[in-house]
Amino acid sequence: MVHEVLIGAAAKAAGCSVPTVRYYEDVGLLAGANRTHGGHRAYQHKDVERLVLIRRCRDFGMSIKQVKTLVEIRDRPVSCDNALDVVTHHRDALRVRIAELKALDRAMTLIAARCESDCAGGAAACCSIYEDLATVPENALSA
Repeated sequence: MVHEVLIGAAAKAAGCSVPTVRYYEDVGLLAGANRTHGGHRAYQHKDVERLVLIRRCRDFGMSIKQVKTLVEIRDRPVSCDNALDVVTHHRDALRVRIAELKALDRAMTLIAARCESDCAGGAAACCSIYEDLATVPENALSA
């Protein structure tokens, strides 16, 4: 007999919530579960492994579409180069986003430093943070 676990145990094993497991079923990332006599979802070990895979992909910031692609690649007899392409493309996008976040961090550091030196402790209405955040870039309004 195949050992099965209920949805709560599957969710806990994968580190996600019960509604998340249901969502993954709804969008086709996870096959519909078997049902107990009482109508509860019951998952086999392979289903929990897939759930962990899905959750880990999401932890890495992959979109549902990217995760679907990876799951489909795994289920088909194709080269792992296909999976490598998905992961490499996502890594490249992460690197771009990291560079953007670093630039935002530098800008926020300057904004905070200006406030600390110019107006900290003063009235919020006169705070340089608002001026810095609301400044329209010179080329933003050109046609």
